[in-house]
Amino acid sequence: MGNGALISLEELNRLMDASLGDSRKEPEFFRALLGAILYAHVPLNDDSERLRLVMFTSPVDHALTIPVFTDKAKAEFAARGNVRIVSMPGRLLFEATQGASLTINPNDNWCTLYPEEISELLATGTVAPIQHDQFEEGEAACFKLSRVPPSLVKALRKSLTTIRSVEFAYVAGIKWRQADRPDSLVIALGGGTHSAEREVRATATALHALFERLNQPVEMLHFDSTGAKPDWIQQLGLKPVYRRRADQLQPASRYN
Repeated sequence: MGNGALISLEELNRLMDASLGDSRKEPEFFRALLGAILYAHVPLNDDSERLRLVMFTSPVDHALTIPVFTDKAKAEFAARGNVRIVSMPGRLLFEATQGASLTINPNDNWCTLYPEEISELLATGTVAPIQHDQFEEGEAACFKLSRVPPSLVKALRKSLTTIRSVEFAYVAGIKWRQADRPDSLVIALGGGTHSAEREVRATATALHALFERLNQPVEMLHFDSTGAKPDWIQQLGLKPVYRRRADQLQPASRYN
């Protein structure tokens, strides 16, 4: 994609299909979005000199998000004549909408890119790959670490002050039943039920470079901070490595 060349729609669709089948390939697809022509909606009658994009409320976390489309046909189908369509290179669109969440192809196999991920994508060309796994009962057991890696504690305390809805963070170890599977670290985030996905992904984005240096697998869990702590946290007697203070509240983005 050198010399300002753009990603073709054919190549973008190939990368998108690959990412749908394997979440580890999502960063490659997201990086390709920067070099592709993307489409968005603007109000039908708008004489403002500023770019004003149409937004909608996400059914996942009830936050405002901007619908973005990878081809004009998808954008036209969603518009139904009620809005106008604008097109621009993905990098330009991402730079113009920093602070907003973007939902890619909301009427298809959609995905949402959160502000933290977009900032990381623009800065480094990549985002943290996220794999959604379910723990089977008896598959693993959590244990209390003799020492939580100081670099992890420092990074969590620094990054979580900017992720406004996270209230607590705990760190423990996981021992797997499979003998050939190494022990893992687990980070348990306590926050809002509607913002669980964003909290996990924003934290993973902020810490993924550190995760690679730790040379140990890291799992992330989420629980509702307004309810009781998960049983395993209470049974292990874990103390939070991070607890939000009232003076750590951050001003909201103009987009959410």
